[in-house]
Amino acid sequence: MYVTVNNNLSDINHKQAKTTLIYTIMHPPPIIMAKDSESIYTISTLMKKKQVSSIIIIDQNDKPVGIITERDIVRRVIADGKDPNTAKATEIKSQPLITVEADAYLFDAVKIMEKNNIRRVPVAKDNAIVGIVTITDIIKHLHTIHKEDHYLLRFMIRYRKYLEE
Repeated sequence: MYVTVNNNLSDINHKQAKTTLIYTIMHPPPIIMAKDSESIYTISTLMKKKQVSSIIIIDQNDKPVGIITERDIVRRVIADGKDPNTAKATEIKSQPLITVEADAYLFDAVKIMEKNNIRRVPVAKDNAIVGIVTITDIIKHLHTIHKEDHYLLRFMIRYRKYLEE
């Protein structure tokens, strides 16, 4: 019984993922950005103020060059004993910045996220960042479409703490 439910869910989600355009479920602008020369303290304060869990890092020419997440700050600054006031974004940013095109399908975004072991991916259009999609956005989208699917609901409840990272 469990395997049958799981297989049905996979088939439904696979079909949906190949027809849903990523821009329909992304977080729209404003996208929070910071210069790569900013301190981690400044970046974390901006994250708190804007209530976001990641910030796109831009270079001196305002070109997106990386991303910093709350997890990066914990693992690459706090856990390593670095001073957030002196550590710079350029030292800990994840780079290169992996993006997905706005007209890509959900399936393509998930493949990129899985291949690169990332939980969020910025959405680009005409070489500009126009949004960001997180694993939580994807789960919420699938839940909206499949509200009656109790397997998906149990998954979301069980793994909620991981989806929010």
